[in-house]
Amino acid sequence: MFLGDVIGAPALADGERIGYLSDVRFFVPHRSPGQQVGSPEVHSVVICPRRTGSFLGYERTGVREPWLLATYYRWRSRGSFLVLWSDVVAWGEGGIDLRPGAERWSPELPSDLDSSAD
Repeated sequence: MFLGDVIGAPALADGERIGYLSDVRFFVPHRSPGQQVGSPEVHSVVICPRRTGSFLGYERTGVREPWLLATYYRWRSRGSFLVLWSDVVAWGEGGIDLRPGAERWSPELPSDLDSSAD
């Protein structure tokens, strides 16, 4: 299965649709000596109440320019939330199911996020 197969798929909690899978967040826990890039692991998923597609980086807290685009993407992604991967109980082309009581987190990323840090 490819990630593109599930982006936009329904997200369910207690059998009810709560939104659509908008993004999947990964992290790299460590690198082995000599590796350019470590092995990424899924950290969390972002659920949006509407089928909106990608945030295009505008989920970063300090992004305010260009003003019109930043304002539009903030408005379009309103109500979105992040769910930790440990709260996902089923995942497939038909959508994702969340465990009952899954905690909802802010999907915002710090604007100074440095992906090159070890």
